[in-house]
Amino acid sequence: MIFVNPNAKSNKNTPNISLAYAATVFKTRVIDQNTTDFPPDRFLNESADILAISIQTRTLKEAKRIKNEYLKKYPKSQVKSVSTAIDIQCCYPYLEWQNGISFKKEFGDEYPFPDYELFDSFQIFEKNWRSGDWKYAIMTSLGCPYSCSYCMCRNRGWKARTPENCFEELKNAKEKWGIKKFQILDDCFNFNPDRVVEFCRLVEPLKMTWSCTNGVRADRLTEESAKAMADSGCENVSFGIESTDPQILKNIKKGETIEQIEKGIKIAKKYFNKVNGYFIIGLPGSSYEKDLASLNWTKAININAHFSYHMPSKEGVIEADALFYGEGAVPTSGAYPK
Repeated sequence: MIFVNPNAKSNKNTPNISLAYAATVFKTRVIDQNTTDFPPDRFLNESADILAISIQTRTLKEAKRIKNEYLKKYPKSQVKSVSTAIDIQCCYPYLEWQNGISFKKEFGDEYPFPDYELFDSFQIFEKNWRSGDWKYAIMTSLGCPYSCSYCMCRNRGWKARTPENCFEELKNAKEKWGIKKFQILDDCFNFNPDRVVEFCRLVEPLKMTWSCTNGVRADRLTEESAKAMADSGCENVSFGIESTDPQILKNIKKGETIEQIEKGIKIAKKYFNKVNGYFIIGLPGSSYEKDLASLNWTKAININAHFSYHMPSKEGVIEADALFYGEGAVPTSGAYPK
């Protein structure tokens, strides 16, 4: 059996964490065609009784191509999906085919630390981790208890590893692979501010810089937790803001007010070098003028703004086309339905 990570044509510096856990559990090698995208069809060089593919919404088309090409060459083989309890990473859901291979044990300390040496792209990761050019990715918790209507992580509860277990993974990765930096990819990292403080207390002696590229709620950011994060090496945080319009925030069941968001950003700007805000254009009840007001608000409050638009796919899931608007740029009116 061998696993395949299809080319997503993005996030090449971030490993497929779900697949890493599956590979570690099943002790299976991974052909990582996202980080190492050449040769593009090297999976055809591997004859296996089972070829298992990790499929995200953004790689479904490529996964189908891999399946068809593999069965043409190896008609007696089986091609399946492979998945774990980590069913979303960086907003992209994982998909499963019927009779797929799965490891669905509840996420927590019982999970082994992911063994990235099973990836054929490992040398690239290790080189960039050691140089500090890439950040080691870690998930310390899974899921989010909030009800944001646009988010695939909503209403799924919150399952967290202990701070001690997370610290041990980072310490292990530093000793084995020489990582210099890390990033947290949780759905809702700071749901429990006290846990954040304890995590920071443990990782501070590692003397690594880190960031929260995902999973920080403005209304859950406290002065104490922000200071602890900064003291332990956190350089930047990213908030899911979506819109500055109060009615739109209600429409999408954000569970935050613009006042709470502004308070959280005010705290963050005291402690972090960079504060990012994620926004979605064309949300229910929105308009070109309202989304332009959100952009102008980010310029006034002086944070980095990342805008995206979301739409249903044929598979009934949500995909995103990320956009970044720099100084003086505005959203295109073509993003709004006529």
